[in-house]
Amino acid sequence: MRLIHYVLIALSIGLCSCGADLTEIEDPNYDPVFAIPLVNSNTSIKKLVEGSEDLTSVIVGGNGQLHFLYRGDVLTRTSDQIFGQLTSALPPLVPITSKNMPLPLALPNGVKLKKVELKAGDFSYYLENPNTEPIKVKLTLPELTKGGQAMTFNIDLPAYSGSGARPSASNQVSPASFEGYTFVPKNDSLYIKYEATTASGRSVNVALFVVRIVNLKFSYAEGFFGSLLYEGGKDTVSIDFFKNYIQGNIYFADPKVSFFLENSFGVPSRSIVKDFRVFTVGGKVLPVQSPIIRTGIDFPYPRINEVGQAKRDTFVFDKSNSNLDVLLGSGPTAVAYDVDAFTNPEGNTGQSGFITDKSYYKVQVEVDLPLYGRAANFISEQIYGIDFSAFKRVENLEFKIVAENETPIEARVQGYFLDEAGKTLDSLFSGKQLVLKGATTNAQGFPTGNVSQTTFTSFNDARFQKIRLSTRMKLSLILSTDIANPDKVVRLLAQQQIKVRIGAKVGL
Repeated sequence: MRLIHYVLIALSIGLCSCGADLTEIEDPNYDPVFAIPLVNSNTSIKKLVEGSEDLTSVIVGGNGQLHFLYRGDVLTRTSDQIFGQLTSALPPLVPITSKNMPLPLALPNGVKLKKVELKAGDFSYYLENPNTEPIKVKLTLPELTKGGQAMTFNIDLPAYSGSGARPSASNQVSPASFEGYTFVPKNDSLYIKYEATTASGRSVNVALFVVRIVNLKFSYAEGFFGSLLYEGGKDTVSIDFFKNYIQGNIYFADPKVSFFLENSFGVPSRSIVKDFRVFTVGGKVLPVQSPIIRTGIDFPYPRINEVGQAKRDTFVFDKSNSNLDVLLGSGPTAVAYDVDAFTNPEGNTGQSGFITDKSYYKVQVEVDLPLYGRAANFISEQIYGIDFSAFKRVENLEFKIVAENETPIEARVQGYFLDEAGKTLDSLFSGKQLVLKGATTNAQGFPTGNVSQTTFTSFNDARFQKIRLSTRMKLSLILSTDIANPDKVVRLLAQQQIKVRIGAKVGL
């Protein structure tokens, strides 16, 4: 944990002068040799954890309870996914074979459109006159209107001579635009209708009649959009809390994983949690188990009279509805999830919804690890650079560490001096040394006071010569809460203080 590593950096380097008053910690029986104040530190838990670069953020909750928060990326899906299916519902080139013909709309299964507003699209036609009389053609798309008027084209074609190319008409060079038009389907279809008459009023047919519809873009669609599954996205929330973990256990008493949902699609939808797993430092992949994963989470959504609004909601997985407390006590390094969206999960075809070209939904996941729980022989290791080369010979080098602790965590430490090749030259203590004693707590896990611990470690010249050219120190840290009550959970609070004073007595 970072708060303890903070203390240990000072222990391992031991060469900075921070202006501490050594007389406060110097024993009256010390010989008059060089006395060097190294560290006089007084800091709160909140300041220590805020100094960590590993966290997304640190927040302070009720009673000063600290929380480590890790957030994933925001997964966003826009209306392009649904509108993309609508824009491809019509083939680009359609032969017209009758005077009142429905265009072949290939909508996704179950989709029934009531109204579609278009913001772009090109419509062009080509037709020939096989008749020996001039004709007038009135071409209409009756379900496509603008200002109450259907899209209409009036075309004049000269008579066919009976040989050679037939007279033709086309607007391919300057196609008509669908911008501003509204499509209200008839029998779930868009019809194209034409009338061709001679000067005498006789109804005739045209030949080689084709229409082309491209570049369709919608601004609004209303109807029933089917019970369809839309792929959402995968993400992984990295958790660096255990990155220096070696062994042992930490149990978070009340961890949470929150799904933040935001949606401006006016369509009933349910998020389907396809994948929800915890990766551990031991290489295991453990599934999150919860009945909610089977049933899904309903998205909030705006109703038909709330176009343009976004609705938000939060769903929380915790120990009451999942096995998160067990999983997040297993040394998690990441939480991975994959969330899809399923529209109209109840299948109510009579319920109209809407989408716009600006509709979207977002999913973000946050892992909340409150500093409330227990630890048992949690071992962490980290390596720091050191440099004793400036000291050629010493008669004796002794460190004195005085630690006052308001937190309920005790720390035992061992340090190993390493050479360039990583070989161990000597150790800091003769065994794993208690340098930080944990404060006692009440039944609710709140510390009831502070405790003090004084620790000495010394090196004579022979030992010092062994470590003088060491370049690194590997610090092994063993954390525990209440060893006498291993099932008891305790709390780390923002205002809790850790005071550390370190001095050195050096005989040259």
